[in-house]
Amino acid sequence: MSRYEKVMTPFDLAGVEVRNRVFLPAHTTNFGVDFLPTERHVAYLRERAKSVGLVIVEPLRVHRTSLGRSGGLSGSDRRALDGLRRIVDAVREEGARVFVQITHAGRHGPNDTEGLPAWGPSAIPWVAGGEIPHAMTRAEMIEVREAYLETAGLAAEAGFEGMEVHIGHGHLLHQFLSPSSNQRDDDYGGSLDNRMRFPLEVLAAVTGAMAGVMPVGIRTSVDDLMAGALGPEEQREITARAVRVPGVAFVNASVAAYQWPSIGHHVADMAHPPHPFRDLTEALRPVIGDLPLLTANRYRTLTEVADTLARGQIDMVGMNRAHMADPHLIEKSLVGREDEIRPCVAHNFCIGQVGAHRPISCMSNPRVGREEHWSEDPAITDRPRRMLVLGGGPSGMEAARVASLAGHDVSLWERSDRLGGVLTLAGTGAGRGDLHKLRDWLSGAVERAGVRVRLGVEATAEEVTSAAPDVVILATGAHRSAQPVAGIDTLTAEQAIAFAGDWAGRRVAIRDDEGSWATLSAAETLAQAGASVEIFQVSTAPLWSVSLYSRMTALERLAKAGVIFRLGHAISGGSEGALHCRINPLGRDERLGPYDALVHVAPGTAVSDLQTALEDSGVKPIVIGDATAPRTLFEAMQDAQRVARTL
Repeated sequence: MSRYEKVMTPFDLAGVEVRNRVFLPAHTTNFGVDFLPTERHVAYLRERAKSVGLVIVEPLRVHRTSLGRSGGLSGSDRRALDGLRRIVDAVREEGARVFVQITHAGRHGPNDTEGLPAWGPSAIPWVAGGEIPHAMTRAEMIEVREAYLETAGLAAEAGFEGMEVHIGHGHLLHQFLSPSSNQRDDDYGGSLDNRMRFPLEVLAAVTGAMAGVMPVGIRTSVDDLMAGALGPEEQREITARAVRVPGVAFVNASVAAYQWPSIGHHVADMAHPPHPFRDLTEALRPVIGDLPLLTANRYRTLTEVADTLARGQIDMVGMNRAHMADPHLIEKSLVGREDEIRPCVAHNFCIGQVGAHRPISCMSNPRVGREEHWSEDPAITDRPRRMLVLGGGPSGMEAARVASLAGHDVSLWERSDRLGGVLTLAGTGAGRGDLHKLRDWLSGAVERAGVRVRLGVEATAEEVTSAAPDVVILATGAHRSAQPVAGIDTLTAEQAIAFAGDWAGRRVAIRDDEGSWATLSAAETLAQAGASVEIFQVSTAPLWSVSLYSRMTALERLAKAGVIFRLGHAISGGSEGALHCRINPLGRDERLGPYDALVHVAPGTAVSDLQTALEDSGVKPIVIGDATAPRTLFEAMQDAQRVARTL
């Protein structure tokens, strides 16, 4: 407990007493239906409110032009009031305090449901090829300002105890602030004074309306991380002016704007170190005086939170993705059970789902969004059975763990000398070490659940039938191979990552048929080892299977490492180390090289021989994970939970 004394010390946040210094930041869940709160919100937030000091509920969209996806929440529809009250009640019942964020997404948030265009300060899309927004008139700016007041009033009526107005991260008010998105020639564009005019009008209106009702803070950026946008010095000046608005009570700050690739750093993935932009946030302290300063971005453990608080500049730390992975991380830490905390691997599958207009979910924790129906530990079965799980990768370990906790008698056989499966090798790739944390958590959880584990077992149909289990779960994964090309050594991504030799000075081609993390990992690992790397793909969209927010920063890193993408290049053959390609849509042939090695990244095929043999012997196994079809870690973990909970 002494290690976390400051973390657990109560704090006066603008007149609201919070029980500790950890908060759950506002984040869109897409759990809404017709822009209204649901019981899914209530259950998800209730579980995380059991231990954090503060929950900041996801943004209420202040105007119909900002509603975006139907899973978001409207701040101007009074039908939302009952659901918002249920959220407030659930959070308060668990002992946490509850604030809410209000925002207009601006140019990146069109109302697709009603077919309304995005609004912004100027007709500039958020990304090349993006929708061109409608440039707001003065009358429309007044309409949106009034919508902020309407939303603030609804939030107060719902019982929220505080709110933050979003003036950062590329949302509408930030778009007015930034010269990269605001090129107006009226009183609201040009100089910093002019660009700040509308955001300060909105902020002053909200703080004035909420005076004596609840504290109002700002959510802001400390650096846009974009050429031609707002840098740290200008952001500090903006923050200094914003906090001089009467009634501004706290500052919640981190990095980025909603532009490519900046917003990828806002949710720093596993390739980033913990709290990567902390210094930039701490630099706000001199300009905000004694106001409470909050921050978030890749805080994985309570130790990392304690380290930041000990520096004395930041007052509260947000842990979003870490609480998705394990909503009980605080109480486990306090009793010395840190090794039992399910780790966040910062794969960004969660926010990738939001970007794809789907509800958030988590690769590590399949329960995210299912809290209404799936308790942390499964219900104890009234019909315990002897179960045999074949395969000690992530899906096999998760299935064995959950089934054993449900009261079944579970054995797990793995053919290698350790548990982990694909996580073991994948975690050795450059910047992928967090995958080993998940492997270690799963293997430890299997042991704690009482599963009997046998390693070095090459299971056969005869051995399985001799064991006479009631249920067989097949989690034997997929097999990946490389298609050979004449005249050049060809490896799989796994072989390339595991290669013990020297890559320095070698020229390597990657034939990418998957667009996945395997391609990214192979390219980064080889480039860091000194190889010159070129990625060949028929598709013209690089890393198409990597979640959007991680793809942005990954492409940025690969460019810095000198990795070359050869898009629209179909490899047709090779000779003497060179590759023969057909370039589409140009339709011409080209010979490139020579290369020292070719790495082929392909989806692979499910390992089904044992399934067939078992079925032939009269045993009908339940097949999960990549043994069904090569997919992602998310599907593997979902399969495991679903099967283990319904046996």
